[in-house]
Amino acid sequence: MSELRHQIREHYDAKTISAEKVERILARGRDAAMGGDSLEGDKVTAFPAQRARSWRRALSLAAAVLVFAGLAGWWVQREMSRVPFAEVAPRVIEFFGSSPELAHAPQDKAALHEWLVARGAPVDFHIPASLMPLESFACSVVDMRGRKTYLSCYWRENKPERGDHDLIHLLVGRRGDFKDAPSSAQPERRELDGWSFASWSEGDAVYTLATAAPAEKLTPFLAWVGSFEFLTAAR
Repeated sequence: MSELRHQIREHYDAKTISAEKVERILARGRDAAMGGDSLEGDKVTAFPAQRARSWRRALSLAAAVLVFAGLAGWWVQREMSRVPFAEVAPRVIEFFGSSPELAHAPQDKAALHEWLVARGAPVDFHIPASLMPLESFACSVVDMRGRKTYLSCYWRENKPERGDHDLIHLLVGRRGDFKDAPSSAQPERRELDGWSFASWSEGDAVYTLATAAPAEKLTPFLAWVGSFEFLTAAR
């Protein structure tokens, strides 16, 4: 018998502990020293597989809810930032009523297109064929209640005396920036406070022709309905 075993037995003999219990204590000590299985009487309860699966499902559901909430928030914010297309016409009237400073527009329509694109206009927008022969007057960027539209102005007629009412204006924007924007190349007509408007869309761009004159002054420039001449063809 080893010295340690002898000392332990004497200790417990003095306490009137049975030899069997001493052996169990010694056995548990050996197991602990050797890094073996858990001590006798100690039990480790495995995490139930069904509960683990429930936790994984709960975590997956929580992640899906967070993704959905993020997308919903983005969509709501986007919708709130869009401008009702009905506000375009009154904003055009307001803009020209404030005597805005306009940039001189180049007569070359390709150069005019480049000027507008350089300032943010859709790259694939094009000037209607009916406006190509007209004399360019001015161009600008118009803030449309927080969204940008790109303006070019032309003289409707070539005559000695001309005023603001003889101009025709083209505004181009991104259809996604507006609520209820026209969805086709068929122009939607509108008259407001002595102005005439026609709006349509093609691809991601939305177009508006406007003139401070009765509708019959605008009608000849809508003969191209549904058919555009790309600016590159004029180069």
